[in-house]
Amino acid sequence: MSKTQPRPKVVIDSAIRVTPRLSALPIELVPIAGGDVSAASLENADALLTRTVTRVDATLLASAHLRFVGTASSGVDHIDTHYLKYRNIHFADAKGCNAAAVGDYVLAAIASCHRLPALLAGEIVGLVGYGHVGHALAARLVALGARVMVYDPFVHNVTAGVEHVCLEDALGCPIVSLHASLHGDYPHPSQNLIDSTRVGCIRDDALFINAGRGGLVTTGALLDLASRGVTLVIDTWPGEPKISAELVSKVALATPHIAGYSTNAKINATDYLIDSLVSALGISESEVRADVTDEVPMVLDVSGLSRVDTPARVDTPARGDTLAQIDALTKLNALDKAISAVSCIVEDDAHFRRVWQSAPVSQTFESLREHYRLRHQISDLRVTLSEPRPDLVQILTAAGVGHVH
Repeated sequence: MSKTQPRPKVVIDSAIRVTPRLSALPIELVPIAGGDVSAASLENADALLTRTVTRVDATLLASAHLRFVGTASSGVDHIDTHYLKYRNIHFADAKGCNAAAVGDYVLAAIASCHRLPALLAGEIVGLVGYGHVGHALAARLVALGARVMVYDPFVHNVTAGVEHVCLEDALGCPIVSLHASLHGDYPHPSQNLIDSTRVGCIRDDALFINAGRGGLVTTGALLDLASRGVTLVIDTWPGEPKISAELVSKVALATPHIAGYSTNAKINATDYLIDSLVSALGISESEVRADVTDEVPMVLDVSGLSRVDTPARVDTPARGDTLAQIDALTKLNALDKAISAVSCIVEDDAHFRRVWQSAPVSQTFESLREHYRLRHQISDLRVTLSEPRPDLVQILTAAGVGHVH
C-alpha cells in the first residue's frame, strides 16, 4: 500500500477494545455501536470489525465493498461465512481468545454453588464441546482432580484424563457445562441441542452451566430443569438479548453473556484479528510499527493462603479431625480464595437482577454487556504463601494461577 493512498477505512464496533497494536496500524478507525451497523455505515469501508450482536450477511453487505470482516468473538453463528466466501471477502474470528476467562467463570460458578469440595474429591464433570474453551477447561478440571467426560462429535482424540462419551452420558454427570459452537449443519446440528427430549438425561441434583452459546438449549428445557430443582447458572441465554423474565427468576446465578469478559480476553479478541486484517488490506510490514507493547493487566497479590482462613461457605473441621482433613480444607480454602480474588459472579448476578427487574427489555441486556467492568483472570494472580506448601502450589497451579511462591 503506497503512503500516498488514503488510509483504509475500518468500521469497528465501539465495544471492541482498540489495543496498541490496532491503533498503530495505518488505518482510519470508524467506531459505531454494534446495533447501529448498517449497509449505509459500511459505504466506502474497506473492513468491518464486529461482535456477535451484528448479523453479517447479504442484507448488510449487498452494496458494500469490503475486503475483510473480522469478529472479535469465538462464536461465528452471526456471520454468513458462505456469503463472505462467495463475495471473496476475507474473514477471521478470535476463537480461543476468551478460553481462560470462560474457564475462570465456570470455576467461580462451581465454587459459588458449593461444589468445590466434591470437585477436588473427584467429581465427574460433563463438558459438551471440546473446542478451545472445552479443551482448556478440561485440562484445568483434570489437574484439580475431577473426572471429565466430553461430548464432541467433531473430536476423536482427547487428552489424558478425559473420556470421550455420548451426549447422554455427558449430560448425566453431576456437573454439566456447555461449550459447543452453535450451528445447524448436518449431521450434528447444535441448535437447540438440549430440548424437551433430552432434559431427562440431566440429574435433578445436577449443576448445569451454560457459558457457551444461548441457542444450545431451549427456554422450555431450562424451565423444566428449574422445576425439577436442577441448579442453573446461565450466562448465555436462548433468544438473547430478548430473554425470558420467568427463566431469570428461576436460575441460581444469572449473568448477561459476560463469562468471557476479562481484560486479557478483550485484548486477545482484537489482536487475534490483526494479522489477517493486515494481510487482507495489503498493509506492508514496513507500515506496521514493531515497537508496540500490548498492555499488561495489573498483577494481583494474595498473601497468606497457607493459613486456615475459612470463608463463610467452607465448613470448619470438627475437633479431632485428622491432619489430612485439615490439609484438605486448607487446599480448598486456598483455591476458593484464588477464585474469589478475580471472580465477582455473585455480585454480577445481583447487579443483573436489579437492573433487569427495573427494565426487562433487550436494550437492558445489551447495555449490561457493553458497560461490564472487565475482570482480571486467575492467570494474573501472584500468590504468596506464608510457608512452603508443595500441595498448595500444585492446587493453585492446576487452577491456572500465574505465579505461586
